[in-house]
Amino acid sequence: MKSEKFRRDGTPLYLKVAEVMRQRILRDVWKTGDFLPTIDALMAEFQVARITVREAVKILESEGLVEPRRGRGTTILPHLPPKRPLSVVTSLSELVDLYRGDVPDLVSLNDAETDLPDGVTIGKPAAKYHMLRRIHSRDGERYCVITLYLAKDIFDKHEAALRSRLALPVLFDDPDLHVRIARQSLIVSKCDMETATLLDLVVGEPMAEVRRVMCDENDTIIYLADVIYRGDYIRLDMDLLA
Repeated sequence: MKSEKFRRDGTPLYLKVAEVMRQRILRDVWKTGDFLPTIDALMAEFQVARITVREAVKILESEGLVEPRRGRGTTILPHLPPKRPLSVVTSLSELVDLYRGDVPDLVSLNDAETDLPDGVTIGKPAAKYHMLRRIHSRDGERYCVITLYLAKDIFDKHEAALRSRLALPVLFDDPDLHVRIARQSLIVSKCDMETATLLDLVVGEPMAEVRRVMCDENDTIIYLADVIYRGDYIRLDMDLLA
């Protein structure tokens, strides 16, 4: 019987085992220069078959985290700690400042008039929306997929800037735009096949799903963003005394 922590949810077991092992290496639970536990020990801990452990180790080897050495075992190699260059901040002004002046590479996936997605619980919809779905990347590394829903009148007013720049600084600098409600939620989930393909990840890797909603003084939703971030690209900082 498989361990409860690896109960079936559609994700291959070897990916789950690889993720646990990867995190132990990156967090120095297993230190550089040490050997991985034996295959038999890993089989017993994770309650999986030998082939599952072998496949997990192959993934770590392909990522340059370990190196099998004949007759000795599998050594943990030197590695850089995971970089987390983006903070998920907790105020609108901080969020705008985070992106101000930042012009990442933008890859367009979709660009069309559409309705708001389901599940929006605050504000009221505008008459029409324009949707931009695109990939953001820095220095050649893709870090998020974002789907923007912008009230059509606002999109039309700033169309050129919104197609080439990050949306929040463009909107925040409009003196005629007054935001009365701004909400953000975040959940941690696992990467599906589509996201893995778009962000160069492995299915089952952790990712963060963020929804941001802004309403004007009439409580009309003028901006909604559904963002999927690579789990290794962001961090959440909160001042608990604020």
